[in-house]
Amino acid sequence: MISFLVLDRRVPALKGTKPTVATTLEEMGHAVVMAEDDAVDLRQCDVLLMWNNPGYFPKTQQRLLDIPKSERPKVVVMFGEPLPPPKASGISRWSSLNKAEIAKILLRDWRATDIYSNEITLRRLMKRRIVDVLFVFGGEQEEYAKEKGYDAVRFDYGYHPNFGDLMGLDRDVDVLFLGETRPRRRRKLLDKLKHDGIDVTTRGSWHRKDGALWGAERTRALNRTKILIHLQRYPGKVASKRFVLAMANGALVISEPSYRPDPFVPGKHFVSAPVEQMPELIRHYLAHPDEMAAITSEAHRFVTEEVTWRRTMEGVVRTIESRYPQMGRE
Repeated sequence: MISFLVLDRRVPALKGTKPTVATTLEEMGHAVVMAEDDAVDLRQCDVLLMWNNPGYFPKTQQRLLDIPKSERPKVVVMFGEPLPPPKASGISRWSSLNKAEIAKILLRDWRATDIYSNEITLRRLMKRRIVDVLFVFGGEQEEYAKEKGYDAVRFDYGYHPNFGDLMGLDRDVDVLFLGETRPRRRRKLLDKLKHDGIDVTTRGSWHRKDGALWGAERTRALNRTKILIHLQRYPGKVASKRFVLAMANGALVISEPSYRPDPFVPGKHFVSAPVEQMPELIRHYLAHPDEMAAITSEAHRFVTEEVTWRRTMEGVVRTIESRYPQMGRE
């Protein structure tokens, strides 16, 4: 058994519950303590796991530098925020930012999570040499990390039962967009789909009256949905969490083309198409529910049986144990 101290900036909002990473580690038999960026005793655990964006934890980073390396826990980072595309993608790294992102950069807001701020955060972290094991999210980030010379291990965003499952509800929502609609690019794409006659229901924005969707309400919404469309925040990016949520709850994902969408396979687990082709495809699948069912059935099986958080965290623990064989055995 390994003892983990998991840093997550959402600790107050979680109200005593734990995020999926921590829950899965506990289900595997490991000891887990949650913390914010505060004065936690770093000597009380085998592994300090920084989840998502290590830039959220400047105080902890400084405290690690102040402790002799022999006295501090192994530091593991699971970097889950978007990064610039690798050169091999052929995608311009100078993606446009929305006004909110630009404002955070100008104000030096520590909550900035655009791809350029994330790049700087990761570069600074690696220069400080306090990370023992770096995990990056998906194939695209794995390529990016190799380009930068980082010793990084890939992890995939997986399914957990708390993400929902099939409920057998009547799917009375033809097309759903789940997420923030404020970025100008997404608004324009949604307007284009509506102009082409597609009735898109939008849910999950922090800036709409219906608010963000979480938990049981989100599960019910996705179980009522036939098609979930993915319009990217940055060109070429795959939104694995959105994919997993939709597939677990039986909705067909139609997405803009992504660079390295693996482990998901276009045509098998989801449908890939530029926005200009989406109206025709949406009408096709709504008119051919058998074809839709073939994809959603395989996608549901794939995420609930193969692309799971259990498998992801087993890989994380396996990597840690292979590098530090005495971990948890003293």
